[in-house]
Amino acid sequence: KAIEALHRRWMQEELAGDATQTIALCTADVKWIPPNSPPLETKDAISRYLNAISVEVKDIQIKDLAIRGSDTVAYLIANYHSRFLIEGEVEPQESTGTHLWIVRKESDGRWRVAVVAWSGWENFKANPTHEL
Repeated sequence: KAIEALHRRWMQEELAGDATQTIALCTADVKWIPPNSPPLETKDAISRYLNAISVEVKDIQIKDLAIRGSDTVAYLIANYHSRFLIEGEVEPQESTGTHLWIVRKESDGRWRVAVVAWSGWENFKANPTHEL
């Protein structure tokens, strides 16, 4: 339940556009692995990545959420569909894909995100059974 709550809070922070609060949900040694980009290995690098372009997330839909693990480390995987507006553009963009988190329970008892990786299905020729 605590990991599900962490995931919900992350989605809320993304919708609010609060990169600082999103990053605060991560461990000190967090690593992000964006698609088609080198890994981001510090909170400063992640902050620069998130602030490089102004993106307003309009909607996020999550489906097929699965969480597995132990008392101190777990993974979360889910499919997503998001709509967002990039600064300077008129029409919202859409992205569909899968995200994977490795989460760790820290010494203060809170679960935090240690690794984030995601992939987009933009080039996927969707079969109707694969739609979100």
